[in-house]
Amino acid sequence: MTLKFWVTAPFFLGDSPRPWGALLSDMLDLAQAAEDLGFEGISMPENHFQNYVTNPSSLNFCAVVSQRTTRLRLQPGVIVLPYYHPLLIASEISMLEALAPGRVEIGIARGGSRPQFDRIGVPFDEVRERYEESLDIIQRAWTEDDLSYDGRFYSFPETTIVPKPASIPDLWVAAQSVEGVRKVAEDGLNLLTMPNYGNFEPHGDFPMLLQAFNEAAEASDKPRGGVMVLRHVWLGQTEKDSQKYFDNLVYHWNHYSAVVKNSGRTDTAEGRLTRRVDDVGRQFIKGGIITPEKNSPSRDDLFENFDDPIMTTPDRMIERVKGYEQLGVTRLTVHQAWGQPIGDVIENMAFMAREVLPAFAEEPASVPA
Repeated sequence: MTLKFWVTAPFFLGDSPRPWGALLSDMLDLAQAAEDLGFEGISMPENHFQNYVTNPSSLNFCAVVSQRTTRLRLQPGVIVLPYYHPLLIASEISMLEALAPGRVEIGIARGGSRPQFDRIGVPFDEVRERYEESLDIIQRAWTEDDLSYDGRFYSFPETTIVPKPASIPDLWVAAQSVEGVRKVAEDGLNLLTMPNYGNFEPHGDFPMLLQAFNEAAEASDKPRGGVMVLRHVWLGQTEKDSQKYFDNLVYHWNHYSAVVKNSGRTDTAEGRLTRRVDDVGRQFIKGGIITPEKNSPSRDDLFENFDDPIMTTPDRMIERVKGYEQLGVTRLTVHQAWGQPIGDVIENMAFMAREVLPAFAEEPASVPA
């Protein structure tokens, strides 16, 4: 299967003085550009109570985009299942599928950041088990009538969600650690992944992660799921041109680094691919604003030193992505909006659509003579 290209609508606000409505408008423009330029789909991340990802409802945003596009595939996610009652999420996803028939896929996660759980009253040590129950309920609610449940966290009498999805959306499970990707593979689900510590990921980590996924899939009795990987991408006519927004990317990364600070060792591949552990009671958000870290990675030999970000020329981008394809990646989500003017983002998306996407086009069917 030929690798497909997606984009993401990251909703990064940072310290911008612009109103949030302007950012919303930018993300809608990005979604329309993805449709017009031939990207297969768009993922819409969701997060709460901070300025790193300022989209509190990926399902609502997908619903709006569904009415402005006709072929673009839509992936709300990741939806952190323990935040919500599974019957309500199952119903809302069904409605989205009715708005965009056959175009909906769902990104899900158990949740890896403690502050949100502390604020909505969900004990962090219950998250994994809540996620497992929720996923079971959602999958059954899509197909069963009069479903009743008596679990540790969720119990309800006979219930039928209305409407049911006309077609069952594919599920993509977010995992960034070796432990996490093995579980996804064992369950026969699709993997949604990115560097465990945001970006500036050295070469070698991703093949190690994929090896763990592939080995677990082979050992299971279920088929191997697809693999969608996110990469921070900016293209230029020259290497220097491609680094025009390097400082913006570092600033964006330092917000993510604040979220995962002190959550594990990062000086070895094994440490970077270990499940992160959140600190208890650490304060790094005030007034909804994250205090960013102060990492200052070098821009020298960026392509040679790091697998992510990919800030380079189109020919080297193709080279890198062909390598992903050989590893078994089925989709690449490109992250190109970390604070730049939206016009420049869309122009770079168009540059990629012209110079990179054709190298991954489906082979035309042969016509008998």
